[in-house]
Amino acid sequence: MYLPRFKGPIEGWTVNYTHSQFWRVESMMEWADVMQEAYIVFMRVSAKYPTTDTPQHFMALYKRAWANHITDLSNEATQLRRLVSSSHADDDDVRGLPEPIGEIDNDGLLGRKLAQAPEEVRKVLTLMLTAPQEILDVLLADWRGQDARRRDGGGAKINAALGLPKGTDVYKVVHDYLCR
Repeated sequence: MYLPRFKGPIEGWTVNYTHSQFWRVESMMEWADVMQEAYIVFMRVSAKYPTTDTPQHFMALYKRAWANHITDLSNEATQLRRLVSSSHADDDDVRGLPEPIGEIDNDGLLGRKLAQAPEEVRKVLTLMLTAPQEILDVLLADWRGQDARRRDGGGAKINAALGLPKGTDVYKVVHDYLCR
């Protein structure tokens, strides 16, 4: 009978696999939280299958359970991004938003500002919040670094994707709105 231990090869595999998948959940969780989730999945698999015969058998069960859990977390992160963007994308009327309670310097002010944002700003922010990472990598490839944003065509791909007029400096539009 095999008694699994998280420290050692299982933890090593978990770190490597999680590192390759972290982009899927980083908008919702920090690294330490994801690793804590991995340990919880390990404990759950250990409790559910206490009589595995070999380390390979246990590892196969754990790998599948952790991969499934990462997918579940990723789906949850996607739902959260959709929820956040849909609550502001279609609605110019801010009366439907909950009023901040307690502190006045909190996300309630940001919510109001986003709800009142011009269409271009909302489009860019919605794209950033809802697009899959692969699409964002392509769109932002010419937009990395301070000098690249200022070069001609730095926002051309974003303009084309959002149907904005050619030559629109989306970086400046969003920056000017949010920082005024």
